Parts: sequence; C-alpha cells; structure tokens
Amino acid sequence: MCESKNKKYEINKKKLKQLENILKLLVMPKGLKAGQTLYECTTGYQWLFYTAIFCTVFRDNPKKRRYETGVLEICRKNFKTFTIATIFILLFLTELKFSKFYSVAPDGALSREIRDAIGETIRSSPLVYEFSGVKRFKVLKDYIMFLPKRIQYIPLSYSTSRMDGRLPNTFMADEVGALPTNYAIEAMRSGQLKILN
Repeated sequence: MCESKNKKYEINKKKLKQLENILKLLVMPKGLKAGQTLYECTTGYQWLFYTAIFCTVFRDNPKKRRYETGVLEICRKNFKTFTIATIFILLFLTELKFSKFYSVAPDGALSREIRDAIGETIRSSPLVYEFSGVKRFKVLKDYIMFLPKRIQYIPLSYSTSRMDGRLPNTFMADEVGALPTNYAIEAMRSGQLKILN
C-alpha cells in the first residue's frame, strides 16, 4: 500500500501531509519533551497507528477509510492515553461538522484521563487553541467542544442503560477487559451504522 502497488487500498498522501502539519502545531504539554511539537515526539508505533487509521483508504473511494477499528494493545506507560488523546485532537480538526466523539471506560476517572490529556495538549498549543485571539475550544468538566465545527467529545463511564441513542462518529473503549459486559461497545457500534468512517 505504501508503494501504491495494492489494487484495493492506498495511502492518501494528502491526508498524511495534513496530519503531519497538525502534529507540527501541537505542543507536548508536560514530561521530558514538554514544549516540543508532537511531530518531533511521535514514536514509530504512533506513526503506524495514525497512518493506518487516518490515511489508509479505498482506491475507488478515497474518503472511505480501510480500517473501522483500531486496537492498541501495548504495555503500561507507553503513552496509550496520550496517543488516543492525539487521535481525538486530529479528529476535532479533520472530521465533519457536528461530529460526536465518546470514550467509554469502567469508571469515570479512567475516561476523564483522556479528556485531561486532550485539554492539556490543546491549551499548550496556541496555534490550535486560539485563532486571532478567539478561543476555538471549550474545555469543560463534562465535555470538550471544537467551536468552529461544533464537534463534541464526551467522556463516559460504564453503564448498562445510558448509551443507546448516541451517534458516535468515533468512540474509544478503555480497559475493555475490565468492562462487566460488552454492552457499552455494542451500543456505541450500533450508533455508527449510518456513518461512513
């Protein structure tokens, strides 16, 4: 696919360039590489994950992504939460108007870790956070909204009844093995039936 030899799929080079440009605007909020751009800090597995998810498309329909599910299974303290937060930020800046994003975890504290990572990153990235002195993101306890496109991200904790009726463009399930049932995942997936990606 990377060499454009696959008959069914290809790498959308325009989309890849867009991701690279966004990562050059985002700034690492804390840690050993605080102040550097995410472009400089992104590791090999993260590049593979971002490229596979966002840039691998059908040749006959470049707007349709090949992969609808990305599974990140990696040992502790390898920036899983930060990687997922970065994916949500990329989605804020590239998805369609009025999109909805959710994270689902066994408890609210886990789900809010992603919200915190998103908030810290965008607040550390002035070229993304503001435009001509006007804030582009609303970061609240219960949600984050990208104001120009009215795109909203909501962290959810596990429930057996409150997830039906949601229409997520994207959702992330964290600590799936600790969820008592697969209800949350099935409810989120069923809400995506009429969404292209």
